[in-house]
Amino acid sequence: MVGLTLFGMSLLFTSPLEFKERTVAGTAKDFMVVRFISLAGTNEQIGEKLAQIASSRHGVKPATGDPKLIADRLRWQAEHWPENYARAQGVAKAFGNQSPEFDPTSLNYDMDVEPGCSVTYYPGSSVTNGHPMLSRNYDFPTVTLAEMTGRVAPEGARAMTADPYVVEMRPDNGFASLYIASYDLLSGCIDGINEKGLAVALLADDQAQDKRPSEGIGLSEIRLTRFLLDRCASAKEARAALATVPFNYQMVPCHYMICDASGDSFVWEITPDLKKRYVTDGKGLPQVVTNHLLAEYNAENLPEGNSFDRFRRLQSEIAQRKGKVTPAEATTINACVAVPKDTQGHATLWHSVYDLKERSMSVSFFLGRDAAGIERRSPYYAFKL
Repeated sequence: MVGLTLFGMSLLFTSPLEFKERTVAGTAKDFMVVRFISLAGTNEQIGEKLAQIASSRHGVKPATGDPKLIADRLRWQAEHWPENYARAQGVAKAFGNQSPEFDPTSLNYDMDVEPGCSVTYYPGSSVTNGHPMLSRNYDFPTVTLAEMTGRVAPEGARAMTADPYVVEMRPDNGFASLYIASYDLLSGCIDGINEKGLAVALLADDQAQDKRPSEGIGLSEIRLTRFLLDRCASAKEARAALATVPFNYQMVPCHYMICDASGDSFVWEITPDLKKRYVTDGKGLPQVVTNHLLAEYNAENLPEGNSFDRFRRLQSEIAQRKGKVTPAEATTINACVAVPKDTQGHATLWHSVYDLKERSMSVSFFLGRDAAGIERRSPYYAFKL
C-alpha cells in the first residue's frame, strides 16, 4: 500500500499482487501434478488470484447455497477471521457474482473423502540439533470422488488429490505461511507452518461411528488449519482460539496436531456430535497422533486396528531412540507406518517434514505406480518462508 498526500487529501494506492508459480513434481502422465505458488499482496488480491486459478485450471464455478447461511458465515468471518473475509471479497470480484445465493468463502476442486494419516511432533529437546520438527504422512485413496462414492467418474475426471498446491502466502493482514492445500484452494490447508513457527496438521477420526456432516458458520475441517495459521502465533494462542470457535464438518470428523517452535504441542479434538472438545497436551515430549481420538482411548491399552497399530509402532520407534532423534530419523521414522508400496487404490500421497525453527518444509510426493504396481515417488523438495 502506497500513500500520497495531494491538496491536503490522503490517497492510497494498492501495489500489484506479487505472484510466482512453478511445477514442483509430476506431469500429465503421473498420478499428481504438484505446483508451488507464491502470493504477496492484499488478502483481496490473493483471493481474486486463487479464484482465477481455480476457474481456469480446475473448472471451478461460483458456489451457491442457502442465502441466510452464507450471509451468517460472511458476518462471522468479517468479525473473527477478517483475513479470509477479505479473500472471499476477491473471489466475488473474480466471479462477478453478487447474488445472495453466491458463496465466495471456498474454492472446492477435486473434492475429498476421509484420509488416513500419521503425525509425530518432536519438541526441540528431543532432536539432536535442538530444532522442533513435525513429521506427517498424508494417506489417501487414489481414486476420484465419483469412484469413491460408487458412481461413474466423468471422462477426464481427476483423482481427488491429483492437484495439491504448495502455497507461500504473504498477505497484508495475517501471518505469512507455507502450507499444502488440496480440495479448497481459497481457505483449505492440510498441513503447514506460519512465520511465527506455529505448525498444524489435520487427521481424520476414522473410529467415529456417528458421522453426520453439518453446515454452519465458523470453521470446517480444512478451514480450521488455515484459520490458525492466519491468526495464531503460538500453541497457547491456538488453545484459546479453539476453546470457543464455531466448528462443523462437511465430510468427516477430524482432529488436529498443533505445535510451535517453543516445544509446546497439543492435539485438539471434537466429538462427531460437536458437543465435547478435548485438548491432549504433549507436555514437552514427542507427541503422536493417528486416526482415533486420543481422548477416547487409553494409550496404554489400545485395541487392534490400523490406526491403533500405527500409533503403537510410532511410539515404539521413538522409545527405541532413548532420548533424542536426529533430524534424519524424524524424517525416516514415519516411513515405518506409510502405506505399503505395493498397495492398490491407496497411498501415502505426501510425507512432509517441518522444521519449526527454520520455518521450512521438506516434502516428497506420490507420483504413481510402475508396471509391477510399485509406487513411484518424487525426491524431497525443500521450501522455506
